[in-house]
Amino acid sequence: MTAPPEITLRARVLVVDDDPEIVTFLATLLELEGIESTVATSAAAALEKLEHGLPSLVLLDIAMPDRDGLDLCRSLKKDPRTRHVPVFVVSARPGKDVVERALAAGAEEFIRKPFENHELIARIRERLSA
Repeated sequence: MTAPPEITLRARVLVVDDDPEIVTFLATLLELEGIESTVATSAAAALEKLEHGLPSLVLLDIAMPDRDGLDLCRSLKKDPRTRHVPVFVVSARPGKDVVERALAAGAEEFIRKPFENHELIARIRERLSA
């Protein structure tokens, strides 16, 4: 069995989802894999977290009460300070058009809920080690 790719100790994932259970689950999953995380339950909270330091990657839900996740993704990709931060959109919304809209908004990956934990971690590790 091959060892997982090395991740720098400073790698950190910002998890943004309005469902506290999903945020807690993802943060715990990342922690168990040795990946530091910061969480936000709204787009506004995510922007506030970004003021205190940039993550290595953002896991972003689409449906949030204060601002659409795709709109937030577009803003992150337009901002010179955050445009280089990879964004993975994680959503339960059905349809091929949702994937296309996420990628058009600047997301590097689209991950459909429910997802396989090992697949999500593998994709995160791959991006963080690139």
